[in-house]
Amino acid sequence: MKIHNKFNKQEYIIYAIIIVLMFIIPTVSTLFHGHDIDDTQFLWNDTVKNFKSIAIFVLALAVHDLFIAPLLVYKHKVLAYFVGFVILLGVFYGYKCATHPKEPSLPPAVTDVRMLPSQPPGIKNMPPIAPPLTQRHDIITMILLVFGFGTNIGVKFYSRSLSARKEMEDLEKENLTQKMEHLRYQIHPHFFMNTLNNIHALVDIDPEKAKESIIDLSRLMRYVLYECNHDYVMAAKEMGFMENYVKLMRIRYNGNLKFMLTTPDDGTQVWLPPLIFISFVENAFKHGVSTTKPSFIEIKGKIYHGDDQESRLLWTCRNSKRQDNNNGTGKVSEASGVGLSNIRHRLDLMFGKNYTLNITDGEKEFLVEMDIPVKTSDPEAIHNA
Repeated sequence: MKIHNKFNKQEYIIYAIIIVLMFIIPTVSTLFHGHDIDDTQFLWNDTVKNFKSIAIFVLALAVHDLFIAPLLVYKHKVLAYFVGFVILLGVFYGYKCATHPKEPSLPPAVTDVRMLPSQPPGIKNMPPIAPPLTQRHDIITMILLVFGFGTNIGVKFYSRSLSARKEMEDLEKENLTQKMEHLRYQIHPHFFMNTLNNIHALVDIDPEKAKESIIDLSRLMRYVLYECNHDYVMAAKEMGFMENYVKLMRIRYNGNLKFMLTTPDDGTQVWLPPLIFISFVENAFKHGVSTTKPSFIEIKGKIYHGDDQESRLLWTCRNSKRQDNNNGTGKVSEASGVGLSNIRHRLDLMFGKNYTLNITDGEKEFLVEMDIPVKTSDPEAIHNA
């Protein structure tokens, strides 16, 4: 659905307030102006006359809002808008001229023509003087109408900018969701294929361990398929997923891999985005763990409070590097694996500038340091409250 086809409540609330004020202010002004006048019929007639003038004014604004303003705001047809603008002004001006009184009205206190000043000497039967075609009141009304058209354009541009901003936020959120799905499905194929191959090899060697590995794989798949559908998950579940991942990957490395995981607590009081760490851990296995030489992966997490008392997580992943898995310069290509550039973009979408990600690609070690904000209460429970 296009932006300009959406009903924007804020825009029409502004219009409603302006219209109400347009009707109230002249009525109050008439009452205050005629507070010494006992002729209530005059007050009523003057009020009805004001209402009729304002109704025509509002009708012109409505035509401009519904048919002419969209030409400029939504379709960007400047010439068509200018033509419609001039035609509407001309019709409004023609109506005002056509409704001028044929004779000048008597003053409110004058009830008899004989009370008017006498005609100049020597002039008899002088006809009533017709009002000029353009009166000062008409010029003021036209200026107010042009100002109203300009206000209408401004409100529409403002409403359109709000709608466009909301649509952009929705698109970014949808893009983030799609990228998270993409990350999940990038993990699935080669990881599950390697894990199943490892379990298949264990079936004949160690059937009990093979059964245990199948259970671990089932837990891993359950987490990816169901738990990760939420924007935030409990940190304990994310850590459990990471431990199961490492447990399954260690099958093929025997005793050559040393894995260390340090967390400040059990993770039950911290919520963070799902699968935020697994890409770094996967890259650590892909580029840092050797099947023939001793290797290590060290993961640490620390919860602290920033300067604004915001709860944050400092997460580090340090791993050894396989010297045979680089591009000839001793550096790991950032385009390999899931892709660190893809991870950075995901962090940009989730946290904007409120995060830091430092990657140190050394000769023998690879270090990732990530600092992100976390929740200390269930975000979904707060949202549903």
